[in-house]
Amino acid sequence: MGLFEPGRIGHLALPNRIVMAPLGRARNDPDTREPGALSVEYYVQRASAGLIISEATHVSPGSVSRPGTGAIHTAGQIAAWRRVTEAVHQAGGRIFQQLFHLGRKADPDRLPGRQAPVAPSAIAASGTLPTPNGPKPFPVPRALRLGEIAGLRDEFGLAFVNASAAGFDGIELHAANGFLIEQFLRDDSNQRGDAYGGSLANRARFLLQLVDAAIKVFGPEGVGVRLSPHFTVDGPGASDIDHIYPYVAAQLSQRAIAYLHVIEPDATPAERKIARSLREVFGGPFILAGDFTRDSAEAAIAEGRADYVAFGRLYIANPDLVARFRLPEPVLNPPDEATWYSGGAHGYTDYPTLSAALASAA
Repeated sequence: MGLFEPGRIGHLALPNRIVMAPLGRARNDPDTREPGALSVEYYVQRASAGLIISEATHVSPGSVSRPGTGAIHTAGQIAAWRRVTEAVHQAGGRIFQQLFHLGRKADPDRLPGRQAPVAPSAIAASGTLPTPNGPKPFPVPRALRLGEIAGLRDEFGLAFVNASAAGFDGIELHAANGFLIEQFLRDDSNQRGDAYGGSLANRARFLLQLVDAAIKVFGPEGVGVRLSPHFTVDGPGASDIDHIYPYVAAQLSQRAIAYLHVIEPDATPAERKIARSLREVFGGPFILAGDFTRDSAEAAIAEGRADYVAFGRLYIANPDLVARFRLPEPVLNPPDEATWYSGGAHGYTDYPTLSAALASAA
């Protein structure tokens, strides 16, 4: 089995095993957070992927980040995303929407009423967040009261309904990269003493409640989950990754969701790798991500470490990545990091196509 073998995720037949990873590009309307014609073009350019996972999309006004990030909590946002999904489907593609909440990593200056961000516990993330006046330390969040957690679940629940109305084939819960759902999973950010903290079952409760709610809208075949067991950019990370993440994988397996998506670069030291064990516990379609090349992705699939491989930076610069990977030696555009969040078409939809690159090399 290789990258170009067809596969199946949920109810979708995939023509290949190349997944476009979720990529925040800050190209949505800065006021309404609606995707426009440029976003439609961007996603259509990449429709040859086996599966597109959209940029991380905010579920509520209380979760917003930098201007230009997308959201799915208004009628205008639903209609705008529907134009994206319709165009992707017309181009023969398949697309899930990644949904998230920033939790403690939100900027109070961008939240309604400049309120403090919320989190499982009043523990600030390590590092800084970007602001118009330069980077500033992450704020100390307000610990959620037990009775408030149901309201957060309702925000996600509305996002699931909205994503369905927008025509997405499914949703991916962003339980990675230190955002709210992962803040509940990790014991460095979750020191609650109630039903949402402490034990493995309690720390996973919020994620699993969201999964169950999403299943009611999309069915299990339309729900994916992304995890990042080794993420330590904003803190020490979970002290028990060999326990909490296998527990989560087992619970997701019982729900027979569409896929489990795990970030674990090949460069992770062998003694720390857990993706293979998570795949065995989960049992269903397994997506692996983390700076893979075509050859390392082929090896991961051939060795049974993954069913699909997600590519991020390579998809920024190479909209026709599938065609490029089919070459004996892929001809790849390098990504221009300075344009990742700069706005406009440059560095977003204007990367040279393969035909243009081959012509210029001739």
